Amino acid sequence: MNEPIKEVKFGVTKEHECSYLRGKEARNLFLDPAMAPDEETVRMLTQAGFRRTGNHLFKPFCPDCQACVPVRLRVSEFEARRRHRRVLQRNEDLDVRLESPGYREDWYQLYERYIKARHPSSEMAPSSPAQFNDFLLSRWSKSLFLCSYLDDRIMSIAVTDVIGDSSSAVYTFYDARESRRSLGIFSILAQIAVSRICGKKHLYLGYWIDGHAKMQYKLEFSPCEVLRSEGRWVECASRGRILSRTGEASAREAWPRPYLCTSAHDLVD
Repeated sequence: MNEPIKEVKFGVTKEHECSYLRGKEARNLFLDPAMAPDEETVRMLTQAGFRRTGNHLFKPFCPDCQACVPVRLRVSEFEARRRHRRVLQRNEDLDVRLESPGYREDWYQLYERYIKARHPSSEMAPSSPAQFNDFLLSRWSKSLFLCSYLDDRIMSIAVTDVIGDSSSAVYTFYDARESRRSLGIFSILAQIAVSRICGKKHLYLGYWIDGHAKMQYKLEFSPCEVLRSEGRWVECASRGRILSRTGEASAREAWPRPYLCTSAHDLVD
């Protein structure tokens, strides 16, 4: 367990091309990477809209743009929709396992194929084992790899952080050739199921941008909340309509050791 941080230091990146909105410049606010934050610091920063990449905690810090909106799901109240149940049915043959984070050659090969197929022009390309480690692993985070397998063939990995009474979907990659399976949606359903079993209150889903086609799926998971610019979490209906309910946080500790779900039937009640 890391010692509590008495003084938290932040920095701001230089402006760079926004990876979400074409023609826009972006900046990030980040925690001093020399620090190894304790769990309470990570919890507070996550609740304030920060995300983890490797050993870095950051949030968008663009003075003229507030498009990136943090989203989280209230896990215990989630009810699978018809689409979600169809995804589970298409993946009945998969086994889901919680595994310790790290580097394995088959995991890296899956990641490399995913980046080539889905993000060939991004800053993550070309991938390498070192980039895999730097991007997904952390020396201080409490993380797990939520993996799905077809027999012994790795199909998807959802990198998941455990943060106090909540969990956070850090990054998911999967076999892009298996588009019929909707493995991205399937991975979120698995994260919801594990979070629910462990008594987690929220699952943080990253950022949502209104009108960004690749991010609209996040609002299909409800009830979800968005972080307003004034720092309040409020309920969000489908298509981004804001409701009045305010989210709060509590403190609870629970997470199982790596285990095996016998099939996709186990993921949602």
